[in-house]
Amino acid sequence: MSGARLFVVDDDPDHLEGLCDLIGAVGHRTEGFAEARAALEAAVAAPPDLVLTDLRMPGMDGIGLLMALAEAGCDVPVVLLTGHGDVAQAVRAMQQGAEDFLEKPYDAGHLLMVIERALKTGRLKAEVARLQDRLDAQGEFIGESRTMAALRATLSEIAPLDIDVVVTGETGTGKELAARLLHHRGPRPEGPFVVVNCATLPDSGAEAVLFGDARSAPEGADPGLIAAADGGTLFLDQIDALSATLQPKLLRILQTRQAEGDGRALAFRVVASASRPLRDVIGEGSFREDLYYRIAGYEIALPSLRQVPADVPLIFEKFLSAAAARHGRELPAVTFEDRKALQAHHWPGNAHELKIMADRHVLGLKGKDTRRAAGFVAGTGQTLRDLVADFEAQEIARVLDQCNGNTEAAARILGLPRRTLNDKIAKLPLLAGRKR
Repeated sequence: MSGARLFVVDDDPDHLEGLCDLIGAVGHRTEGFAEARAALEAAVAAPPDLVLTDLRMPGMDGIGLLMALAEAGCDVPVVLLTGHGDVAQAVRAMQQGAEDFLEKPYDAGHLLMVIERALKTGRLKAEVARLQDRLDAQGEFIGESRTMAALRATLSEIAPLDIDVVVTGETGTGKELAARLLHHRGPRPEGPFVVVNCATLPDSGAEAVLFGDARSAPEGADPGLIAAADGGTLFLDQIDALSATLQPKLLRILQTRQAEGDGRALAFRVVASASRPLRDVIGEGSFREDLYYRIAGYEIALPSLRQVPADVPLIFEKFLSAAAARHGRELPAVTFEDRKALQAHHWPGNAHELKIMADRHVLGLKGKDTRRAAGFVAGTGQTLRDLVADFEAQEIARVLDQCNGNTEAAARILGLPRRTLNDKIAKLPLLAGRKR
């Protein structure tokens, strides 16, 4: 068990001392408190990794401490020790956020197992929260490359504008993610977000699905998916797969912004996605040019993972933490070799493929085929000097991207003289053409 910092709260001095000795014997650091309020003040000042507290105490009891910690924003796992007659109260405490409880008398081994399980859950939650904070700060599309930074800037600039948008990109590049971000940051964030997958519309009845069924009785009439997006966003996924018979009718309703049948005015933003540039589809004669100009108020092209290799390990870590929390597993380490392999792999499925690989990595399903598919290879035949040179090149490339290619700024961050940095850029093959 790895060392952690625990608060132990109990008004019985002998029991408190025994608990601290037991927990300290396995490598954890303990701080004992004879009453809950002192523990609360110390936890707010410097949150521990876990609080182990007796349920029944004079003044503030264990449940009171649990609730006070939550009110103070101190998100730490709490394990309760209860007497035989207090199980119902302990169950209520679990419903209010306690991590676990033990009924006295308890076995020492079982107590240590419960503590370790609670610490593991706390670590997973903290890691997920850390990555989520990073994700939120970067606008959902995470990465430190100039390409990803430019994408985030574009989305932030376009989102508030009341214009329709076309998003293109390979499978798994985040087209729906971009559409949802545009919606939530757009002029109608409280309205509906309606998804229409143009590739899966039925051969028969597609018009009714999209535009409503005028033959229905007025009280049971289905307005259709387009009218349902009124006051929000209409996401036309895979619009390049929309049939030629539906395109002119879609064009008409987008031009008029009026519902079929009753003619009421509709207000919604259109975000359309395609797996390749719509101009190419127009050139093949399978997509109307006038429909393209109706929806393409602005175009955003999403990068594939192979275009941002330096960002792949960071995205993988995000998926890895989510998978560990979902499966209740320990967060596995990502080695330097893993990072190199992640950056070298082609990733034809982009984020979809990367997410599957994260699940397999967490579950330990790294057989021969899986490792080859992920690029997780055991040994590459490279010397230590080669590995260090690769790492140095990747780190320099990352900082150069962060500084938009400004070698003077990059040299300051890396702690190198500018001449030394320029010499390294000239000598390292991975950085060819980067000197500025």
